[in-house]
Amino acid sequence: MQEVLVGVAEPPVAALASDAVGGFLDAIVAVERELAALTAFRARLVEGLRDAAGVAELAAGAPGSRSRDVAYRSVRAELAVGLHRSERVVDRLLADSAELVHHLPTTLAALSEGRIDYRAAERVCEQARSLGEDGDARAEFDRQAAVLAQTAAPSRLPARLAALRERLHERPVSERHREAAESRFVRVEAARDGMAWLTALLPAVEAYAVHARLTDVARAAQDGEEGAGLTRDQLRADLLVDLLVAAPVSERAVSRGIDVGRFRGIRPTVLVTVPVSTLLGGDEPAELDGYGPIDAATARELTANAPSLFRLLVDPHSGARLDLGRTRYQIPTDLRMRLRLRDETCRFPGCGRDAADCDLDHTRARADGGESRTDNLAHLCRNHHTLKHHGGWHVTQTRDGTLTWHSPHGRDYTTRPAQPTLTRTG
Repeated sequence: MQEVLVGVAEPPVAALASDAVGGFLDAIVAVERELAALTAFRARLVEGLRDAAGVAELAAGAPGSRSRDVAYRSVRAELAVGLHRSERVVDRLLADSAELVHHLPTTLAALSEGRIDYRAAERVCEQARSLGEDGDARAEFDRQAAVLAQTAAPSRLPARLAALRERLHERPVSERHREAAESRFVRVEAARDGMAWLTALLPAVEAYAVHARLTDVARAAQDGEEGAGLTRDQLRADLLVDLLVAAPVSERAVSRGIDVGRFRGIRPTVLVTVPVSTLLGGDEPAELDGYGPIDAATARELTANAPSLFRLLVDPHSGARLDLGRTRYQIPTDLRMRLRLRDETCRFPGCGRDAADCDLDHTRARADGGESRTDNLAHLCRNHHTLKHHGGWHVTQTRDGTLTWHSPHGRDYTTRPAQPTLTRTG
């Protein structure tokens, strides 16, 4: 491969200051153009990687042999580890790179020349992918989208691209909507200061109906005593929690075949690591499993009231675990809970899947003499569990729970347990 040296001369700040505003603006614009050109070059390199690995034009879960699908996921996993990014982000990078190189040459040229940035190119790729195998439609979309990406206001670009795609699409929107609705989801993501984002991808009509309903009730609440001093946003948020947590399951759920009776009275399991001094009235923060630090008052309330709670008491000075309290109707084995608290997530490098959603894997297989001990068990999500057994990855574990992963391409990656003090044989 031809060696490419990329560099941007760094002008001294003093020189820029001689023409203060203009100098800085010109330098920033020049750097942005260089960054755009680098992302175009990266797209070509990424597609070269897929070609070298024999998985070009293949995406995760795409039709094809199991071996090719596992090969794709293995390449994706190793690239994610190397870039220190999630596999979901790398999946998008792989897909966008293929789209730019094979189907969007005009957009790729604009990116290479710094006339658009990579964010605009991502938006073009997102819309172009849904045009399917219609080569003429993709070519025309590429030609017009490259112009839109340079001329439309950034805030209006997604809508303009969506309208262009709609004009060129050969399949009716009703058919596409039925397929798109299959990808609906709800996710939670940690935010700062004891907060979290709850995100849902829903059919547009239902999403807007939910928001309108919350707005109508919040508007009415603002006129009463219960809404005094609260903003519309605050009331919508409070109502959402009340409706989802406190209200009974809707008739709609019943009509869709959900067995409501199975879920009545069930409360979610909460894992909280609580310093002893906090239970005695201190201010040491506790640790909410899957999130991070929470304030002492919330921890005490959870400890006192949660019907499904595992309480792990710790010494605030040494960090030593004192006991594993059990206050729920069905108790997992001590070993399984100890490992869940130790690992917190899937133990593949860079994977953040919660351990509660993972498999417990024997590092050394039981068929090879591996025992069910803390130093031979680790949580792996289903994807990385498959890579371990079928993707050419090999792993070893030390007594302190450290895993060393050996990739199919000869590289080693190490992960350590989130709570190593919970690792002990048994």
